[in-house]
Amino acid sequence: MLSRRNFLKLAGLGSIAITAGYTAGKIFNTKNSESFIVHGFIPADENVILNLVSSFRNKIKSNAEPIIFSDNKIGEVINRIHSQAQNSSYQKSGKIIYRIKRLNEKINSDIIVSDASNSVYSLDDFNFSLFELRRNIKEIKADLLFTAEFRNDNLISSLLNSSKKEIQIENEKGIVDRISLDKNYKNIFIDGALGKTGLSIENGIAKVHSSSCRNGICKHSILTEVGNIIACAPNKVLIKVV
Repeated sequence: MLSRRNFLKLAGLGSIAITAGYTAGKIFNTKNSESFIVHGFIPADENVILNLVSSFRNKIKSNAEPIIFSDNKIGEVINRIHSQAQNSSYQKSGKIIYRIKRLNEKINSDIIVSDASNSVYSLDDFNFSLFELRRNIKEIKADLLFTAEFRNDNLISSLLNSSKKEIQIENEKGIVDRISLDKNYKNIFIDGALGKTGLSIENGIAKVHSSSCRNGICKHSILTEVGNIIACAPNKVLIKVV
């Protein structure tokens, strides 16, 4: 149910849209929202980062200025790629966010991909450049957790986004559940490719407490803010704050 505040916003937006020549069907269609996300456990290699960012940009086709959460050196590499690779044929706007975090222990490199329709891509869905990049780094130990996220929401879907934070849980079959970060749960078990991933949500903090994959790297991160992500590539499980 719409709150009175959101209803008034929609009423005003509808008037503006009709004046601008949009039909109700176009302006209220939320299917135009796009997302494309690449999660990678990757080596701290500039060429790998270059190829990964280039593949990501070729897929999203946007010249939007990126927001980067990273240390200075890696952030400079990503900024340089974007500034040198402006493409006049890219017409999308949207929002691009990179998050790079150094891992506390070495694990095998891997890449997983998702979009608005597919929570976890199968290898058959990878484009050629990402498939080749994944193949080339698969046996190399990873130093970084790399996330590149593109979102291009239409005006209505952005307007209706709730201010309350939720944990969105995904596996290879799609979205499993969305749970308010305000709730407390000691044991949430998520089915994955290798078994179950155990999640707890307490006092606004979500964390993985058990994992069926060998490395268990996902147990070393916590989720508190929108955009925080825990990705378990071997178990094909994504947990994020939305």
